Amino acid sequence: MALSSNCWKYLVLTFNVLFAVSAVVLFGASGFLLYRLFIYRHFIGINVEYPAILLLMMAIISCSIAWIGWRTTKSMHQIHIIMAGVLIVLVVVIEFACFVWAMVVWDNIEIDIKTAMTSYFVETNYNKETNSDTIRWDRLHVKFQCCGVSGPTDYSSTGHLPYSCCGQGPLDSIQQQPYTSDCSAFYKRGCGNQIHEYAKQQLLFVAMTALVASVLQSTGIFCTFFLAHAIRERRRASIRTSTIARDATFAAPDDTLLASPTAPISLPKY
Repeated sequence: MALSSNCWKYLVLTFNVLFAVSAVVLFGASGFLLYRLFIYRHFIGINVEYPAILLLMMAIISCSIAWIGWRTTKSMHQIHIIMAGVLIVLVVVIEFACFVWAMVVWDNIEIDIKTAMTSYFVETNYNKETNSDTIRWDRLHVKFQCCGVSGPTDYSSTGHLPYSCCGQGPLDSIQQQPYTSDCSAFYKRGCGNQIHEYAKQQLLFVAMTALVASVLQSTGIFCTFFLAHAIRERRRASIRTSTIARDATFAAPDDTLLASPTAPISLPKY
């Protein structure tokens, strides 16, 4: 029984190391996906980023739980190991909930993006003195080779197309391409569908990352609780052995008080 509990102990210690490594990988992946969504937050809205934010928080919490699991496993205290197992269960459940949440947002993202982009487009055209908003639209046009929200007709109220709809914008200073006054070959498609596909792809990566993390980390649940069961069985076996030894000690007859069968029997004198 002691060997079995030791095997589970080293298995759980190995899991905690892998759990910490997976938390670091999860932190990097969720942080990268959050960044890719964050740079277009003005066009897609902040609600789309919440699953990635939650996944990033769970990666940080998982590092702490891995350290707690390592310490409790080395101490071999049953109640502490059970508590560490419960924490792992909570992490796995929340990560799976993050997967479900990302898929729900993925399914309903089209309306949110079109609403956010239309509102931001109107705000940009209303506040024409704000150069930062105009630069964001220029970067979006050049990056996705699109124009406006639904197409070039969105700029009909302004009377002219921005140069970025022709493929030239703030990025041209890096590429050393000058602005041109000829904007006859402009992009025909709008940016709404392009951002929609982009955001759906990032959310799908977030969902798959959360699902893989929850499945892989769930293996530690079984290992942790099997270790707690092995500790309990070892304790029961130790108590059983001690009880048997104690009962055997008190139940053994004292043969020294009995006379030897070969010794002569002395008769009383009258």
